[in-house]
Amino acid sequence: MPIPSFAPLRKLLLIAAALLLAVGCSLHKANKAFDEGRYDEAVAEYRAVLRNDPTNTKARIGIKRASQRASEAHLSLARQAEARGFTDTVLLEVRKALVLDPDSQIAQDWLIKLEAKAAKEKAEADAVDDLEVMKAKADAVNVVQLNPRSMEGLDLNFSRKTSLREIFATLSKASGVNIIAHTSYQDQSVSIDLRGLSFQRVLDTLMLQNDLFYKVIDKNTIMVFKDTPQNKEKYENQIIKTYYLSFADPNELRSTLTTINPQLRVFTDKRVNALIVKAKPLELAIVDQVIRTLDKGKAEIMVYLELMEVTENSLEQIGLLPVLNASDTSGTYRFGATTVNNTSGMNTNSGFTKIHTADIRVLFPNLALDFLKSNGDARLVASPNVRVVSGETGEVNIGEKISTTQSQISGLGGTSGTNTAASSLLAGAAQTSFSYEDVGVKIKVEPRVHNNGEITLKIDSLVTTLKSGSTPGRPDLGKREIKTSARLRDGETAIFGGLLKDEEQKSLQGVWGLSDIPLIGRLIGNTRNSKAKTDVILTIRAVLVRKPVMTEQDMAPFNPEDATAKAGPFAPDPAKKTLAPKPTAPATAQSTPQSAPRQAPAATPAPVPPPATPPTVPDAIQEKKPASPTDPPPAPSDLVIFMSPVASEIKAGEKVRITLTVSGGGGLSSGTLELRLPPGLRLQAVAPGEFITGEGGSLEQFPGKDGLLKLVFRRNAAGTDAGPFVTLDLEGLTAGNAPVLIQSGQFLVGTAPISGRWSNALVTVQ
Repeated sequence: MPIPSFAPLRKLLLIAAALLLAVGCSLHKANKAFDEGRYDEAVAEYRAVLRNDPTNTKARIGIKRASQRASEAHLSLARQAEARGFTDTVLLEVRKALVLDPDSQIAQDWLIKLEAKAAKEKAEADAVDDLEVMKAKADAVNVVQLNPRSMEGLDLNFSRKTSLREIFATLSKASGVNIIAHTSYQDQSVSIDLRGLSFQRVLDTLMLQNDLFYKVIDKNTIMVFKDTPQNKEKYENQIIKTYYLSFADPNELRSTLTTINPQLRVFTDKRVNALIVKAKPLELAIVDQVIRTLDKGKAEIMVYLELMEVTENSLEQIGLLPVLNASDTSGTYRFGATTVNNTSGMNTNSGFTKIHTADIRVLFPNLALDFLKSNGDARLVASPNVRVVSGETGEVNIGEKISTTQSQISGLGGTSGTNTAASSLLAGAAQTSFSYEDVGVKIKVEPRVHNNGEITLKIDSLVTTLKSGSTPGRPDLGKREIKTSARLRDGETAIFGGLLKDEEQKSLQGVWGLSDIPLIGRLIGNTRNSKAKTDVILTIRAVLVRKPVMTEQDMAPFNPEDATAKAGPFAPDPAKKTLAPKPTAPATAQSTPQSAPRQAPAATPAPVPPPATPPTVPDAIQEKKPASPTDPPPAPSDLVIFMSPVASEIKAGEKVRITLTVSGGGGLSSGTLELRLPPGLRLQAVAPGEFITGEGGSLEQFPGKDGLLKLVFRRNAAGTDAGPFVTLDLEGLTAGNAPVLIQSGQFLVGTAPISGRWSNALVTVQ
């Protein structure tokens, strides 16, 4: 019979041993690289281990931890490169971070931002009807709409007092929108220059000047009402809109909205996490802005915790200890008389003189020689990672439950009142109950992310340990609790540690008198030394993994009236571009006598008859003050300053008040205005209007020669876009025509100049 060969088996064993050795070496290298902070190398080593042993649990856990740390390291390098302006390096490091940790929200958001910036000019909106796109489309739809014939500028000028009904009739012919007057409307005569204004601006100006408001009946009809609280409550357009929230709690948001406007009607539907609002267009503009600002996702933080507790116990017991039995370790010497059969009771013989010497016993205890030395070490290491939303609480509980016993004596028929018990209720019986105690680590953490990127952490850490040498059923538990609050930067590590307890006890037992003899007392006594030392270290590292999405629009001040004007019922379709107004186009629709004159009253000074075809005021101003080649050209705007009344008659010695009113002044922050007053009028007073003072603005006046008056104003750019600008109190001196002229003006939105138009006024002194 041939002898079987063991060569193949030997080869298999050698291959298996080599494979195990390679896996062990790779795992050791990976752990060492991780401990030294070489996270990329650790990831590579862990991958090598998993290629050879895909089920290796240690490698699977290690590669996950190392990938997260390596991703954070690359993000840190990307921040440094961004600070130096190395855009290509930033993109490379962010991509590496995302490859290492695909779940990193910061890397995802950052990469999206970089790619969007690189492809900004080429990117076009995709027709993907996701929730955000549908929201944007819905916001662009105007429920209450008007359809004027044209969105271009109109050419209307009513230099003489004209009935508002006639003005509305002319406006209706020019725009194709029917204008109906309500019974509460009271007609009056006004003079106003509306040249170059769009239909929206004309309508807003007339409503503001004459205390009116309108309601949209259909796309081609509006009704004009007297502006009273009763009429607005009853007739103003109201809209119902549903807001589907992505992040905010509907009840909390409802409380915020009703606090801002108690009259607002808001309903919640938690089933779909939505708000239903019924409001007027102006109120709805406020709701839109508040929800757009507050419906944001909260920041998320990854908290890395490492808790280490080291407990050392030592006991030394040496010497002679008297004992009566195995369970007696009290070390007490006893001398006395007792009976033979009752060693623990009293002598029961009657008659002291009749006690026989055989009944006398003197008990000498046994002497136990102790050479005891014990050491107990307990090391607890917990390193949990928890991801928490800003403002919420994360909790980690690692450990086990141990049973403890409790005993008590109960009488016949008594009850114990314990948790779980196997007890006897006989008279005088011991009643034992069992309960469970948590042993391990409990950590609660509540982070909060600040706007500057710093993180405040509230930490509550409780460590319960089982002391060495504890009796089964009656454990001795040690507790260490840390409660603190710390403010950290993103990625910063805080360390809380220090010696918590250091105990040392020494005791000596022996015969009274003899134990006090030097040297001999220690030989015939029992010495006991015990030491206990506990040290606890807690390290916390907070990393911001999802930043709150904040935009410049969220932080900018909000003017609800301006928002209503931009999204008004006659706003053009967002998909269509509005044509620029044609300033030189003739007005074919205005054939009324009031719109026929082309010259402003300011072009007719008293001593000289007006020219046949004078230029308009803006053209005249452009000729007087040409733009400097170094100054940026003013941006076109809807700013119009008109005087009211346009024409007035007074007698010499009488006074007249002329009000300068602004329309289309949204965002206007500062500027200058130069007026020229004729010799026939004397300036009594100049007062700023609500357009300037409504948001804490200021007005300065600088009188000059030949009736020149320079006004310098500053105001809050977030204020209203229309309203009274300045009032001039004038007194008539000499008979004749006295035109009040605006010679020039400079208007700024921040530091950017904008253009403006204005009309003048004519005062006739009789």
